[in-house]
Amino acid sequence: MTDSDPLDTPEIAVDTDGALARVRARIEREGITPIPSAPRARATPTSPWLKGLAAAASVVVVATALTVTGAAESIFTIFEPKQIVAVPITTGDLAGAPGLGSYGTLEWSTPPKPYDVPDLATAARESGLVVLTPTTLPAGADARDARFAVMPRTTATYTFSAEKTRGSAAAQGKTPPPMPANIDGSKLFITGGPAVVQYWDGRGVATGPSGATTDLSTLIVAQGKPPVVRSDGVTVDQLLDYLLAQPGISPRLAAQIRAIKEPSSTLPIPIPVDLGSSKQVSVQGTTGIFVGDSTGLGSAVIWQKDGIVYGVAGTLTEAELLAVANSLR
Repeated sequence: MTDSDPLDTPEIAVDTDGALARVRARIEREGITPIPSAPRARATPTSPWLKGLAAAASVVVVATALTVTGAAESIFTIFEPKQIVAVPITTGDLAGAPGLGSYGTLEWSTPPKPYDVPDLATAARESGLVVLTPTTLPAGADARDARFAVMPRTTATYTFSAEKTRGSAAAQGKTPPPMPANIDGSKLFITGGPAVVQYWDGRGVATGPSGATTDLSTLIVAQGKPPVVRSDGVTVDQLLDYLLAQPGISPRLAAQIRAIKEPSSTLPIPIPVDLGSSKQVSVQGTTGIFVGDSTGLGSAVIWQKDGIVYGVAGTLTEAELLAVANSLR
């Protein structure tokens, strides 16, 4: 049993030391000042914001969903996203926000354990997905160099606890609002995935027609089934009313979440406005969200189509990312 946030999933191990070294060289050469973060072994390269984008691309497609077999009739779906929406926030909005581990316990039936696979055929077979691959790649990148990882379908149960909520708040010198009786002890059933991540690690350089060389860009393409959550009684509105009233949740963040018109079918993508920007873009014949890093070191595009959430992230421009995303076949 793990008392961690249900949306926390292990990183896919990506060997990108060479790309990171070149990004650091660019930072020194161009005088860019990225947002600092603690070093993490074998992390996704470049700026902290791009790490967040890459993580979001993976988390969005592999984190929570649920299928319950033989369950009681009282269990019903409360969250099954059909669309995504950007939620502008500041880092201050999250500074005092406790994780869901403060309100209860999470027990994995099938823990999320991504693993590397040797090729596309294996990724498709072991995930059960129709894995789309880009036919357009950044200059110098080769489809044969793609590496693949699979996140299998994962399941978990989250149980709310009034006692744990009081204890977590007391440890921070705070007093939470009383947990309603219908929430205390209620359960959320969560299943995520399967999902596939393919990536190019950016090692080496490409030589253009003029003879000039350019660092190859890191590129990540993630795709998988979106989150679905089922409940044994508590509704989305009841949960939102209670969780958004917790100490540490800023009024701005609460207002942004409440402004979502259809919370049970909308997947919110938090966008730290002090680190980057976002806008709607047309991708694969539908509407997606483009996210740009204010340091200029990375960006991502996320969209949902035909029951699958896709994410493309990398050290690329908006035009380059969209070219890759629109070429997925």
